[in-house]
Amino acid sequence: MSEEEGLGGSEGRRLTRLLDRHGQADYELDLSGLDFDHAAASVDRMVERQRFRDVGRSVLVRIDPATPDSGETLFGRLGRHLLDLKRRGLVATLAPLDPRYGAGFNLTLPAGREPAAGESLDGLLPDDDETPV
Repeated sequence: MSEEEGLGGSEGRRLTRLLDRHGQADYELDLSGLDFDHAAASVDRMVERQRFRDVGRSVLVRIDPATPDSGETLFGRLGRHLLDLKRRGLVATLAPLDPRYGAGFNLTLPAGREPAAGESLDGLLPDDDETPV
């Protein structure tokens, strides 16, 4: 029995619509084997570098898959971090990767932008508590 068959009909269809079923992107960021702090720092560096690019790009973010004895995986914590970046406009689209293609996320980074007058990029990154002016 597949994972979708274990759900009610409408729940399974909604889940299927949310998943990225392609498993392809312009770039791949492999965070396998990293703890949350290092994985989040890698994502933040990627977002920081994106501001220097003239075009958006898609990125496949890979993490270690869950196993019966793995305990908490990066999926939840890193997913919340990516959602926060999306709310800030630093990630354009975000979808969990279909488990057939591995564990992770497929996201799109918007084209870079120069900070507005008086605004520093530090204020855009999630670990900075200062509000941009």
